[in-house]
Amino acid sequence: MNELLDKLFSTSEGRCVYNAALSVIDSYGMAKKLKEGTLVGLSGGADSVMLLLVLLEYRRRVSDFQILAIHVNHMIRGEEAERDERFSEELCKSLGVEYASVRIDVPSLAQAQKTGLEEAARKARYSAFEKIISVREDIRTVAVAHNATDNLETVIFNMLRGSGLSGLCGIKPVRDEIVRPLISVSKREIVSLLDRFGISYVTDSTNLSSLYSRNYIRNEILPLFSRITPDPEAAISRMTENLLMDLSHLNEEAATFVNDYEKHGYLSSNILSELSPSVFARIISALTFKACGVYPEEKHISTIRSLLNDKNNFTFSMPGKCNFSCERGKCVFIEKKHENTYRSVIFPLNSGENKINGTNLVVYVGDVEDSLIKVYNFSIKAQISSAIIDNGIFLRFKNDGDSYRYSGITHKLKKVFNDRNIPPRERDFIPIIADEEGILWVPGLSVRDGAAEKNTERNTTVTLCYDKETEEKITMYTALNRV
Repeated sequence: MNELLDKLFSTSEGRCVYNAALSVIDSYGMAKKLKEGTLVGLSGGADSVMLLLVLLEYRRRVSDFQILAIHVNHMIRGEEAERDERFSEELCKSLGVEYASVRIDVPSLAQAQKTGLEEAARKARYSAFEKIISVREDIRTVAVAHNATDNLETVIFNMLRGSGLSGLCGIKPVRDEIVRPLISVSKREIVSLLDRFGISYVTDSTNLSSLYSRNYIRNEILPLFSRITPDPEAAISRMTENLLMDLSHLNEEAATFVNDYEKHGYLSSNILSELSPSVFARIISALTFKACGVYPEEKHISTIRSLLNDKNNFTFSMPGKCNFSCERGKCVFIEKKHENTYRSVIFPLNSGENKINGTNLVVYVGDVEDSLIKVYNFSIKAQISSAIIDNGIFLRFKNDGDSYRYSGITHKLKKVFNDRNIPPRERDFIPIIADEEGILWVPGLSVRDGAAEKNTERNTTVTLCYDKETEEKITMYTALNRV
């Protein structure tokens, strides 16, 4: 093996390939990752063979570390796939490299997942890599053989899809535990060096067909680029390096706002609306993924930005399990599961203490000592005539169309809450005291006409107490203070 490596990388062509890979390793902090033990994805093609040889040379020159070559047989191309697996095993034996293979029935997987073969194969391949490094204490990194030509194809493909900055950055040199040391080396450099020294590799016959979009770009479009520039891969590599720096800056700026949100629990609507669209989009995208478990589409981001400019209070449904809510200048993500599940439930109120299950609310009916009420952070009470209570009283929450008469006028609760600028999500959590005839009292408003009695001997005192120190995430505290 050492003799082969000596010959391969002692020539000017070999040094050029190795130094290009070394530059990427140093520039993107791959050295530490590689030295933690590296799994090499070995298809048997020219790119993966060159990757394995480069890493063996890097290990020989720099520092010893574990290398494990993995071949994934996707069971797509019949005998050709069997040939690739045999070749990969024989290559590793000749180089003295630890080898393992995995067989995955990708056609069946694609059918079950209702995806294309290429996408199913990619997911299966990376899933196999992850499983291996999860059980190997001496392997922490996955090295794959994407090269500068692959990167050029990806940029063109993303450009034609109308991708944004991230897509135009092409294939990232490092993503989590995955590294791509050959990302600045072109396909023709790799093939030329291997052919010069008679180093064997296999060719996937499906790559020769232009039926697939990527193959069409590779076989039909890229050759035309050489009429404009002799080295299109190098030109695109310079572009993606510059764009990656811009992307990194934007991501860092957005990260400061994401950290502020996690620290304070909200972001200012005024500050958000003044941000550049690119930073704003990254903030909303990152926070939506954290809160909802999925990334938003462009239409969600643009709608939120528009609402911030037009409205003070609003709630907007995001994909996944959350809503984006802006209330009194504070923007938050709220899990949809925190909708009021007690909307159609009534809680009968008996004399004495009544704890409302599932809330941080306690209701006292009748006289109660002030010392007992003081243990709570907030309380409000009303005197209701016992004479007019129809068959007992109960607590419930708002229903559509709720109204009741007080101060000589029938008031619709929706209009009252609108007039007092109470956000829609808080309205469902304002408790209502009622009897069979209808609403008796809404905390903060007057008692129903005829329910107030000057003769205190005939009154029933209803006291609502709220403990804001409890773990209840959505409370009625602010609403009660403001109604």
